[in-house]
Amino acid sequence: MDTVMSKGNIILKTLSDEDALAFYRLYNPEGALEHVITGGKSPLEFTRHIISLCDEIYSIRMLDAPDIIIGDCALHDLNQSNREIEIGGTLLPGYWGKGIMKAAFELLIARAQQQYLVDKIIAKTEKGNLKALKFAQKMGFKTTTTKGDSVMLIKYLDENIQTVVNK
Repeated sequence: MDTVMSKGNIILKTLSDEDALAFYRLYNPEGALEHVITGGKSPLEFTRHIISLCDEIYSIRMLDAPDIIIGDCALHDLNQSNREIEIGGTLLPGYWGKGIMKAAFELLIARAQQQYLVDKIIAKTEKGNLKALKFAQKMGFKTTTTKGDSVMLIKYLDENIQTVVNK
């Protein structure tokens, strides 16, 4: 059964095989040369591979166009002993700056707290991805480590944890 969540004008729907072609096109747009992310896999192989890497992954859709996938968001790399999980996602550029990913991440963060009982959310991006860094900071994430071109950020869901960690 599909898990469907919504907030405002967005819908998150569990990614499935039926979404393979549209999902693949998020990472390998029509007319583009074979993208390094898809690794030469077919749309179905790529989709199944990404699903296998995630604890939960959702397509992002608009309420007024529920059959069109405009992005994805996921929870992955659950570390139950540290009570943390990683969050990530992508959105087609035409939908940037409209609060869509913010709403999607808010839904996923609430889901992570409820489903996995985590108190920390991890996000990773590249140093040069200034839009992603700014977005993460607006969402309350703080940079924890920078290694090479990678930046790891953390969001504490319980202020008492952050206070203890920062002492």
